[in-house]
Amino acid sequence: MNIMIVDDEPFFIEQFKRRIEELGKELQVELNVAAECYDGREALRRIAERKPDVVFTDIQMTALSGIDLARAIREFDAELPVVVVSAYPSFDYVREAIRFDVVDYLLKPVDLHALRSLIEKLLLRTRNKSYRAQRASLLALLGSPHASEDADSAVRPLFAFPLYRAFLVQNMAIIQEHPVLVPDDDEEEERLRALLAAELGEDDRLWSIPLDDGRSQLLVAGLREDDRSKLDRFRRAVSLHFSRNGVAPSVGCSEAFGDIRRLGQLVPALRNVLTERTVIGKPQWLDASAPERPLAPQFTKVEKKQLERLLIRGDHAGIASLIRHTVQLWETDGSPMIIVRLQIKEIVGILENDERETKGFKLRNWDARIEELLQMARSFAELADGLIAMLARSFEWELDELNSGDLVRLFAKIELYIAAHIGQPLSLTQLMNKFHISKTLLCGLFRENSGKSFVEYVTAMRMRKAQELMVHFPSMRNKEIAEMVGYADQNYFSRVFAATAGMSPSEYRARHAESG
Repeated sequence: MNIMIVDDEPFFIEQFKRRIEELGKELQVELNVAAECYDGREALRRIAERKPDVVFTDIQMTALSGIDLARAIREFDAELPVVVVSAYPSFDYVREAIRFDVVDYLLKPVDLHALRSLIEKLLLRTRNKSYRAQRASLLALLGSPHASEDADSAVRPLFAFPLYRAFLVQNMAIIQEHPVLVPDDDEEEERLRALLAAELGEDDRLWSIPLDDGRSQLLVAGLREDDRSKLDRFRRAVSLHFSRNGVAPSVGCSEAFGDIRRLGQLVPALRNVLTERTVIGKPQWLDASAPERPLAPQFTKVEKKQLERLLIRGDHAGIASLIRHTVQLWETDGSPMIIVRLQIKEIVGILENDERETKGFKLRNWDARIEELLQMARSFAELADGLIAMLARSFEWELDELNSGDLVRLFAKIELYIAAHIGQPLSLTQLMNKFHISKTLLCGLFRENSGKSFVEYVTAMRMRKAQELMVHFPSMRNKEIAEMVGYADQNYFSRVFAATAGMSPSEYRARHAESG
């Protein structure tokens, strides 16, 4: 790791160099002081030449202070780590340093244990630099399924494996219950890759990519050979790692392929495999190249006629019982999601036709509701509960097991809780435990009362709060606002803000300043 030291005291530079040398020997890594600079202006001139992996800088220097140096670096390099080393434990200095994404603030004389901990984190960050570049290339391929010749020339030097396999771990919102919209840090990412890569060969490589839906993880393995026994060990490790509370996820596995540019075409195919073949409550490894088994629908003409008779009588309890019976048949037959999805839509269609004839037509977004129900149900019994609750609320059934007034009041309490804890990690499991409610019913409440999924609802509330803070407290930095609305990573906050508001935080501030 190449280090730049910036300080106007030669004695401190020499002392700091000795400590760096001691740590290099202790950690058995190469820590190279690539440049010694006596003021900030000199440091700025030499960064491009020396290409340091980290800059350690004093605060109070002639010509250009350490804070001004950090500000100047951020104008041309958002990633270069800057560490402030100061004899002044001033909160004002710390606050200024935070504004420009300084990674740490060390006090003179530098504590060796604190320096060691920081160096270890910086080494991890440096090691991950090439990994992040490769992962960025893979993300670009996912965004452009039909890669061009220009993409070919950019990607091929980074990926030189003869074979690759892609694994899609889906529905991690159910399995893992990570707090929503909080990106994993480098250490967690490294642990995951180390754990799974241990089941591959020494010369193989693994990339881990969280996908945009917030529920899926793509694993891409670069392989020297396609060893089936090694693949089996890797599968067991993936299932073990992503299992929670005894529940494992379903995973889609691609065939071995030789051209990494095919990744953008394979991932949609893996999504389709998982969407169509997954059986609720039965985690599976689904091979995209394996033939599909014949599908046998369970909601037959007999059940349709029975449902129509129950509708004529207005027997809502009987309809709920019929739906439970149908769901039990799906479970007995091991019906995959493609069949369950189609048959739920068929049931909904019959109910809507009846409503149109008796009460008039109401426009509803059934596709989103049904899909969320399927993705959130951990068992067929839970699917039955969620489906009946959704239909009862939508068609205003009178069922002893459901009280719509109670559910409205419950959702109001949930909204107040989220608003009060908007700056903290929030998860479905947290709300389930707090309000003693099942996951399918909870997700149904969000969809029915807000028209949004849980993640969409929380994101929208966080973005509204961020916009209010920008308007009423224009001097607050984006980093401070991000932390106040629950985002530890400012860059991630900015991406989410741009995706929801249609403009960056800076553009939003500028536009509001012009109009106000």
